[in-house]
Amino acid sequence: MHELSLAVRLVALVEEEASRAACTTVSTVTIRLGVLSCVDPASLKLAFLAARKDTIAAAAELVIESASAHAICLSCQKPSDVSQRTSACPFCGAFALVVSGGDELRLVRLEVV
Repeated sequence: MHELSLAVRLVALVEEEASRAACTTVSTVTIRLGVLSCVDPASLKLAFLAARKDTIAAAAELVIESASAHAICLSCQKPSDVSQRTSACPFCGAFALVVSGGDELRLVRLEVV
């Protein structure tokens, strides 16, 4: 379960940013998680609950925004959104897609007190 190590690092990053802003409490942590990130959102939320204990984010809610992945077909040149790297082009059926994005895990916003 690599989500636990991701959650631990996320909480450390939250603490760094909150400390830099001289905040005492973090109420909400918003991240953007790509559909191709290989991270299970439910597992990450559960891991975050454990990782936040006894930190500045102890009562923080984790909000997860989904980030889509985009692709361009090398055969027909049409753009599309994809949900996996092995997707076929929805227009021509070719498996010649160049995928961009969708693999990120990014801290987007902190709500602090």
